[in-house]
Amino acid sequence: MNKLKGMFFYASAIALSGAMAAQAQEEETTERRVSTVTVTGSLIQGTPEDAALPVDVLSSEDLLNQGSPSALDIIKSLPVSSGVLGDTNQFDGRAQGSEGSGTINLRGLGASRTLVLLDGKRLASNPFAFAGSGAVDTNILPLAAVGRIEILKDGAAATYGSDAVAGVVNFITRENFTGYEVGGDFKAVPGADGDYTLNGIAGWDTNFGDFLLAAGIQHRSELATTERDFAQRSFLENPQAGYSLVGNPGAFLPVSAAFSPTGGVRRDPQCALLGGVPLLAGANPVCGFQFTPFDNIVEEEDRYQVLGKADFEIGETHNLTLQGFYSATEVPKIAFSPSFPPVGGASGPTADASIVPGQFFVPLTNPGFASLAAQNPGLVPAGTAGAFMIATRPLGQAGNALAGGRGAERSYREYEHYRLSAELKGELTEAINYTASVTTGSQIGRRTNEDTVVNRYALALRGLGGANCNVAANTPGLNNCLWFNPFSTAIRQSAVTGATNPQFTAANSNEVLDFILEDSFTEQEYKLTVIEGVLDGMLPITLGDGQIGWAAGAQYRKEEYDRQYNDIANLNINPCIATVTTGTTTCAQPVGVLGFLAGSRPLTAEQDIYALFGELSLPFSENFNASLAARYEDYGGDIGSTFDPKLSARWQVAEPLAVRGSISTTFRGPALTQVATGSVTSLQSVGGTFRAVDIAGNPSLTPESALTYNLGVIYQPGNFNLSVDYWNFDFEDSVITEPVANIVSAVFPTGLPNNCANPAFAALVARFTFTGACAVANVSRLNTRYTNGPQIKTSGIDVLADYTFEDVAGKGVDLELGGSASYVLEYEVGEITVEGVTVGRPFSAVGFLNFQTVATPLPELKFEAYANASTENINARLTARYIGEYEDQRTALFTTPNPNFTTPGIILPQGQTIKSFVSYDGTVVVNLPAETTVSFSIENILDTQPPFARLELNYDPFTGDAVGRTFKIGFTKRFGAGG
Repeated sequence: MNKLKGMFFYASAIALSGAMAAQAQEEETTERRVSTVTVTGSLIQGTPEDAALPVDVLSSEDLLNQGSPSALDIIKSLPVSSGVLGDTNQFDGRAQGSEGSGTINLRGLGASRTLVLLDGKRLASNPFAFAGSGAVDTNILPLAAVGRIEILKDGAAATYGSDAVAGVVNFITRENFTGYEVGGDFKAVPGADGDYTLNGIAGWDTNFGDFLLAAGIQHRSELATTERDFAQRSFLENPQAGYSLVGNPGAFLPVSAAFSPTGGVRRDPQCALLGGVPLLAGANPVCGFQFTPFDNIVEEEDRYQVLGKADFEIGETHNLTLQGFYSATEVPKIAFSPSFPPVGGASGPTADASIVPGQFFVPLTNPGFASLAAQNPGLVPAGTAGAFMIATRPLGQAGNALAGGRGAERSYREYEHYRLSAELKGELTEAINYTASVTTGSQIGRRTNEDTVVNRYALALRGLGGANCNVAANTPGLNNCLWFNPFSTAIRQSAVTGATNPQFTAANSNEVLDFILEDSFTEQEYKLTVIEGVLDGMLPITLGDGQIGWAAGAQYRKEEYDRQYNDIANLNINPCIATVTTGTTTCAQPVGVLGFLAGSRPLTAEQDIYALFGELSLPFSENFNASLAARYEDYGGDIGSTFDPKLSARWQVAEPLAVRGSISTTFRGPALTQVATGSVTSLQSVGGTFRAVDIAGNPSLTPESALTYNLGVIYQPGNFNLSVDYWNFDFEDSVITEPVANIVSAVFPTGLPNNCANPAFAALVARFTFTGACAVANVSRLNTRYTNGPQIKTSGIDVLADYTFEDVAGKGVDLELGGSASYVLEYEVGEITVEGVTVGRPFSAVGFLNFQTVATPLPELKFEAYANASTENINARLTARYIGEYEDQRTALFTTPNPNFTTPGIILPQGQTIKSFVSYDGTVVVNLPAETTVSFSIENILDTQPPFARLELNYDPFTGDAVGRTFKIGFTKRFGAGG
């Protein structure tokens, strides 16, 4: 790749020197072209939109004719975008904690490899998305103010720097708008209260400047999983449909006063009646718990945005633009399982809380246990003094009484984003334009999650719970000390099925629930400041079709990250399980006081990035032009610097036919959170059960780099437009999170002996924490980190076509037929090594679900086709969208018996192929008198369900749409509006 960069350097020098030599004797000055428009992908003002780069443009009219979709709907509908965040997807480690936010993922290369701009300027990243790896939250964008969206489907690091690997999406605000406009819409969603938006925009053209003010509100209503039949499947249909081996009712091991077993593990006898599933964990009977009935397909979300912009002319040749933007998103009550399971191991209770350290012990004197034993003769063997709780969580089928409603544990997500920018541009001389800008912005994320405080739970099982209990006095159930009953005798009825429990004794009090459950809270902020200066103009050198255009500039970026926690989740304050009960801060494994979610330490980090860049536009002839660009970016320290050139060209072969192409190197520097010390925690499936997975920063990361090229053909005879582009990306040193599924499979290969005692795997095994012996069933947590990973090579073909029939049948109707498609030819991922062990063999990601791998779900083919009929006052559009089928690569799920069934030998082959999906949307827009427009839309006209996948919600939230058919009505009212 270094040789290639050298070739670019020499090509640039030769092209420029040759052009200068050709004009060395020419003294005539040619009037330069002046334009204020800069198209995404170029720094040179006046670059035409049909230049060498593959840029798609969506105008505000295009969006209106599609029913004014949300940012999420726009992004998910793009054939070039795959693996999109935005819908509820709390069960995938790549999406957890960022509910309520959205991303765009061009080429399926990862959202952090797509640069998102607002008016050509960077936005601060969402500190929660993909564990803070640098993805912009697209849900914060003020669509009411957006005039068009430009999508550059090509690597652009030579122009924009880091992150513009797969391309650039530039949201451009409206220009020259005067007057007033208000609008809104309401979408009826079966099973929910409906969604709505309200927006307004005002523009003033005065003698001293132009002003724009826009504001918008968007509301999404909660849509419970229980409102969609496909989201609820039995264990026999889909064991991955949100089933956990750790439930309540659960299982227990009766023990004597000497704590030796008096019998085998017992499943709570009311398991099946209350909605549990009798299952096996190894040889032990357990009560499977389906937590997804407590979850949502769509969370309630409220968004607010306001944007103000002012343009001032300073003299005849200078212009000052000031812009301010604020956005807030609230997800007030995101639904989770009633409680997370306390997993034990390093998170097991200590001696000051449990009579047997590491075990949740319940004495037979616990009223709930005594009642269970009395009502079920023979369940508890003679000589039993108590029990160890096995595969049991505090709350399950009863729901969470503290939350109310359906009994789901309720947490929240909040995001605030602001950005301020000032840009001064104009003529420095008659031959040189300038642009100088300062932009500063920040996104703050706040979230809570409720979890069990381990030692408090252990104390309450022994009757020593409660904030006012004197534990040292040891008076169980007396003197303000409270019992917690972990058995079915505490459940009046199932919160899911409504089944009544005939053995109900007494519910656990809210007071004891408040004692054992605490909200962990974090506030995280990512702040970005960019100072940039660009000069551009025309050189006094003429090629075959005009002067050489040029641009050169410098940029400084400052990235800052801050992460804080409340006391209960802060390892600096509560580092040990026993800290909450004894105050000790010394322990072998400082994982915090919570049973499932690991604590973390506050973190403050920053980095400075410097860049120099330039571009040349070379109009060799009327039919052939080329562009050369290059950028040097320096991160300093261990990360270092990178130099990336780009060559692009367009040849108009004949009047209707053109060929375009580009080749470049591109890069992405590691995000601050990826190189900073400390870790964040996600919840991921390990051996079929969710466990805590820590993701640690890695200060030794280096930038990832890629060679990219694009070759396209444009054919435009008359009313027909066709473009076909071949694209190719070849990555080195890709920055990834070590893949969980690969690590688990390497240590615990399916159908083979584990590698726990294999010396070659010792360092890898040390990444795991176990509740007992080294076994996949005993994993309580796993430590991973960011790393420079495998080579990734992907390529594909994009097709865009449309044809307009004018004045069809002489009735004044124009009919346009069109469509776009993206077909991925290859997505090859190289070998992945962790701790010297090859955990992942090379594999192809295209056409696969890519569960817990370095890739997101990647269907081979996505396309949309439309028919649009328009008259002077009416526009009707029908759109069909297709997503091709893809495979779930977890072969063992579909070919080997499920070990948790009580009947051995059952194999469940269904769901390995995630079938193709076709949906149809229709919109009619009518222009009425008095500057009023109304629209009527039906989304998913045939109410097609998303294809079945062996995932928690029975579909793939990265790709599919679970909402179903909706009806939407919208309006826009203008008051003398123009522009």
